[in-house]
Amino acid sequence: MKWKKSLSLLLIMIICISLTGCKDQPKKASSDASENDNAAFSIWTWLGSVETWGGKSYNQVLAYKEMEKRTGKKVKYIHPTGDAAEAFNLMMTSGKMADAIWYHWSPELTSQYHNANRILDIYPIVKKHAPNLMKLIEENPELKKQVIDPQGKMYYMPWITLDKFLNLGEGLILREDWLKKVNKDVPKTNEELYQTLKAMKDQKVSGTKKFVGLTGYPQQLSKLFYGFGVADDWYLENNKVTYGPSTEKYKKALKWFNKMYEEGLIDKDFLTQEVDIYDKHLVEGQSAGFIDNTDTAGRIMKLASDGGNPFKFTPVPYLQYEGTSVSFNSTAKRVAQPYGLAISATAKNPEKIVKYLDYGYSEKGKTLFNWGIEGETFEKKGGKNVYTDKIMKSKDNVPGVEATKYVNPWWLTVTDVDATKALLDDDGVKTREAWADVDISNAIEPILYMTKKENDVVQAASTDIETYKSEMRDAFITGKKDIDKEWKSYVETLNSMGIKDIQKAKQSAHARYNNQ
Repeated sequence: MKWKKSLSLLLIMIICISLTGCKDQPKKASSDASENDNAAFSIWTWLGSVETWGGKSYNQVLAYKEMEKRTGKKVKYIHPTGDAAEAFNLMMTSGKMADAIWYHWSPELTSQYHNANRILDIYPIVKKHAPNLMKLIEENPELKKQVIDPQGKMYYMPWITLDKFLNLGEGLILREDWLKKVNKDVPKTNEELYQTLKAMKDQKVSGTKKFVGLTGYPQQLSKLFYGFGVADDWYLENNKVTYGPSTEKYKKALKWFNKMYEEGLIDKDFLTQEVDIYDKHLVEGQSAGFIDNTDTAGRIMKLASDGGNPFKFTPVPYLQYEGTSVSFNSTAKRVAQPYGLAISATAKNPEKIVKYLDYGYSEKGKTLFNWGIEGETFEKKGGKNVYTDKIMKSKDNVPGVEATKYVNPWWLTVTDVDATKALLDDDGVKTREAWADVDISNAIEPILYMTKKENDVVQAASTDIETYKSEMRDAFITGKKDIDKEWKSYVETLNSMGIKDIQKAKQSAHARYNNQ
């Protein structure tokens, strides 16, 4: 589940902070890390998508083999077995580190491990030895603010996504045939969505099967709060950092969710977080739609077709607030993803590693990591790159999975939006474009560098606040708690837990971000 990863990362931070030996001098990397045959250096990273086709190492991926040829540098990839978060934690607390480490790097985590003498501030090295990355940083102010903190420090070589299309890969979709059955257009607002689903239920579009409305996980369905001009977390209102769940807009949205739930227009199993139930309700023709990505949509349609119940989904743009489609999801503002390669303090030659990694940001590197090798994995048609049949007509995997045998546009480069589109069919491109046509101005900045004092304030209360808010949100939606009767007490409790102090800390960090 998506929430498990976030929990693991939080546990990592808590565990490492509590270790008194965290500031000890790091030990030399163990023999299974950087001491290896002819390798120039080692890189620690989980397998990720490579594992989906049975790959055992990044050394098997064409782009990485080719990069070694072009640069003359051999790399040893170290892939953890079991839980990657646990393996990362053990490596960092022991100090037996690979030379470079790929991870989900939050500002808190990078600062923590830099202060503990585990990873380097690489900005001085990047300025001297990474001209391709520096060019991108200097050309894009938002990229610079997201990878370099207010003190002028930089902790990892980033994965860069410069197009909104790449960051808005998840949204609402509805069954196209059921929309036609009830003679409804694609809904634009929460009220239109309610009327559409109500018509589907009243007209029994699911036949003899029970109609369950929209399905999905709570964190997905929470995107429907946006249509009320509010988020299920922090967002910006008039450039002021605001906690959505304590606002009157949120209360209004909760009443809408409660009405949807009581009338059977939201799947009453949505709180189970069980993918089997999620799939079953969609594939067997009980659910009108869901919020997820295009890959999941394709998987569901294939399962339904294989089961003799074929149908198509149609995209629903983010719902409108005051006439404009809006998303308050901070990921939409990312130009530097929070994943990248940090250089460990034990690396013998960090300059050599940075030089090597900088190739991924060159024009040739971007082509290699997004498209592969011309004539083998892509060719030019009408002045545009297209993938060859080796990827697009593989008998073993869908194009998106097959491509990971050859390229890796989400690891160390600038992801090419055209390459992403090339792996989607026409419906997939249409869907992603519909989601990307949205106003993201009120989403909070994705990376806020805080002072230690500010971070202490946020970390002290955030987990308890999130737990309480989520429990109350779900209770309000399901009717276990009366919104009108308990709203005042709910807001007072949130305030007593430190919401205002957190708001001040985040506002201060947001102001520094804007002033960089």
